[in-house]
Amino acid sequence: MLVLLIGIAAVAAGAAAQAAAQARAAADLSAVAAARTLVDGLTGRDRGQPCAVAAEVATRNGATLHGCAIDDQVNVTVRVVVPFMTGVGWLPSGLGAEAAARAGPAP
Repeated sequence: MLVLLIGIAAVAAGAAAQAAAQARAAADLSAVAAARTLVDGLTGRDRGQPCAVAAEVATRNGATLHGCAIDDQVNVTVRVVVPFMTGVGWLPSGLGAEAAARAGPAP
């Protein structure tokens, strides 16, 4: 029984680590894509709305966009969530890893 519990804990820890890494990558990519879209819009090469682009990039990377903000200094900050995929059906669902990223001029 103890071995089973240790195995389940290892699976859950692995799922959490994988989701955290995926969330960081999705946040980084989403922020950069949104910032690029924002700059293109400011220079007349409009390619869409920055936060809509961030949402699409997050989705394509297995995440859900939970926040997108553009400040007066042309910085884009995004927040994404990636659900844990444990493969263990009776573990609580709705858990996920959250990450945030900012893209824009150096502070």
